[in-house]
Amino acid sequence: MTEYLDVRCDCGSVNGKVAMGQRFFQNRVMCYCDDCQAFVRHLGHEKSLNKYGGTDVYQVSASQVSIVSGHEHVRCLKVTSKGVHRWYAGCCNSPIGNTINANWPLVGLISSSIVQDLDSTVGPIKGSVFCKFANQPIPKEVKGPRSHKQIVAMMIIKLLIWRALGKARPNPFYRDGKAISKPICLTSEKG
Repeated sequence: MTEYLDVRCDCGSVNGKVAMGQRFFQNRVMCYCDDCQAFVRHLGHEKSLNKYGGTDVYQVSASQVSIVSGHEHVRCLKVTSKGVHRWYAGCCNSPIGNTINANWPLVGLISSSIVQDLDSTVGPIKGSVFCKFANQPIPKEVKGPRSHKQIVAMMIIKLLIWRALGKARPNPFYRDGKAISKPICLTSEKG
């Protein structure tokens, strides 16, 4: 029997499911990159950040995620023109997650969009990435057991295998290879 996690925006208009599957088909990291921080700050959702500026991200293959209701509220933005697609609920500006594009099987769900407690259902973070963008020094015990390089190497291997296994589809954020909501770019809004 497959276990599922529930995805929900703050107001409850967008609802989804994530099939947890085997441990190989999931990963949990804390991302401190400046784009993750800019994304949640743009939405006014700073509560998604830890006190060091990190975003708790639950990474799964795209085929494990489904949007059950509220498709019409799902919006997309990019922090930079070449950046990843960052998905949120336009009804309440809740971050949902991020994707590379329609061809890559990765969905990184922001933990604040997941109803269940990830520590008890998935386990602790595996490590932290882009720590140089943290807003203050991160204690070693907060970073997790794996280094940035180990996390990236592990994700590259998973991505290649997931892609070979066809885990890029179905992808709830793309239809016929195009984003379900036209991405807006934050850098073009400013300039």
